[in-house]
Amino acid sequence: MSRRNQPSPRTSRMSRYVPLIREFAARDALFHDAVARKLGLHSTDEKVLRLLGDAALTAGDLVAYTGLTGAAVTALIDRLETLGYVTRERDSADRRRVTIRAVGAKLREINRLYGELHAAMNTQLARYDNAEFAIVIDFLGATARTLAEQTAQLGGDKKERKAKGA
Repeated sequence: MSRRNQPSPRTSRMSRYVPLIREFAARDALFHDAVARKLGLHSTDEKVLRLLGDAALTAGDLVAYTGLTGAAVTALIDRLETLGYVTRERDSADRRRVTIRAVGAKLREINRLYGELHAAMNTQLARYDNAEFAIVIDFLGATARTLAEQTAQLGGDKKERKAKGA
């Protein structure tokens, strides 16, 4: 085959990467959905609880992180508060400021559902030496940042279309 007919190294990498990342993303979403169902939550609720972790965030922070509307975040927080998964805390310095915090016992309940996955992933990660593991960490961190940037851009596009009446 002539060089002109051979796929470029970049195309070849993407042709191998795209099917794997599609499957990974789908299986990850399905796993999180299964965890949410087990807890009696919406999948978005479970994902927001995972984002919250031990942090205290405002509803505005959650809007920015998720791309959901303010009304959707308020409904989500109301649901999670009713089910005992989060508390609202007023800022002592500024009573208008309210932060959302996940309830520790509920987070531990969620984390228990991840126990077998964590054990299996620990076995997978043990296959890599320190240098290889550093590459895995670098790739995942860069991918997470790229996804955050692309999500923000899509949210911006949505706002622009809405403003233009499209």
